[in-house]
Amino acid sequence: MLVQDRRQTILEAALATLREEGYSGFTQPRVAARAGVRQSHLTYYFPTRLALIEAVARTAIEGQLAAVDTFAGEPSPKITAASIANVAMRHENTRVLMALAQAADEEPTLRSLFRELAEGVAVRITRMLESMGLAVSKEHVSMVHALVVGLAIIELAVGRADAKRRASVAVETLFSLLPPEESKETTRRARS
Repeated sequence: MLVQDRRQTILEAALATLREEGYSGFTQPRVAARAGVRQSHLTYYFPTRLALIEAVARTAIEGQLAAVDTFAGEPSPKITAASIANVAMRHENTRVLMALAQAADEEPTLRSLFRELAEGVAVRITRMLESMGLAVSKEHVSMVHALVVGLAIIELAVGRADAKRRASVAVETLFSLLPPEESKETTRRARS
């Protein structure tokens, strides 16, 4: 097995362990067993639990941002809302992010990764709102982000069968409440 393949196998096992066991059940022996490697091999690639959780956090963040990138430039609020719901209602992603939030509370070095995720999501929400011709402010971006995170957590806890539909409707409703982007001509006239 190639070094990169073994590292990837360990990361996939670590993500699966985090999804199923949460942060409290996230141990190097469990990850090694799930990856089918000796713990010494795991610690060769990730010497500490912190190094392993940081690598898992990086992988999870890259996955979340890549998922959002697939629709961030979509001009239709309805399609964008449905796409957001498809990503946000993946309970396995919510479980991982919640476990990583717990890890960041215990391991402050992980907070920078969460900031990176939050900033990356904000950039993509800005692009979404611009693509739909909606006004963009920090507050608008924060509202969209907060709604989506809140929906993901609530739906994970409640487990409704129609979670994607409900989330899509909620996000589309929020989009409908945001003002349209002012044209440059309107802005110029308002300043005169």
